[in-house]
Amino acid sequence: MSSHHIVKEDQEPALIIADIEGVAWPQLNQLMEWNPIVVTNGETVKPIAELGVHVDILITDGQLVLPQSDIITLPLAGTFLDTALAYLLRRGCKAVNIVSNNVDLEVLLRYADMNVVLLGNGRRVFAAKSGFRKWKPQGESVYAYTAVSYTMGLILQQENHYITEKDGFYSLYFAVQRGLVGECI
Repeated sequence: MSSHHIVKEDQEPALIIADIEGVAWPQLNQLMEWNPIVVTNGETVKPIAELGVHVDILITDGQLVLPQSDIITLPLAGTFLDTALAYLLRRGCKAVNIVSNNVDLEVLLRYADMNVVLLGNGRRVFAAKSGFRKWKPQGESVYAYTAVSYTMGLILQQENHYITEKDGFYSLYFAVQRGLVGECI
């Protein structure tokens, strides 16, 4: 890293690892490049530590033997993701990546102001305002997990699954103010 790459604390997205199987190791390694705050749960803390990932915050409802001495332990208050996201929001975090194959997608909408991205099941899912617009090459898959009023530049394949019509911008207009968009990773 050159000297002009200075990262201020909490500037990089925090990383919540809820499920070690959420992404392949190379993708997880990429997420770790900027040394994010790493939050995990009791089920995942040991396998993550064995991979050499430094865990900063552990959220659990039980007593565990910690693989590191400097882990901050927080009590579970509701679901793991709600507890983790509420903590990071209070801390002033503006962006969060979540690694998991099993998430209630509504949590992404509840914390949409934080710029939350879910990585799992081969997809990247995020909240977007109605009228969301993005450039993609022709034939790329796009998923809409919220009711769509209309689209531009997309061809419906099956319920909630579209492909881009051509190289260029596509747009999604949701029936509500914000919706969830998914892309293949």
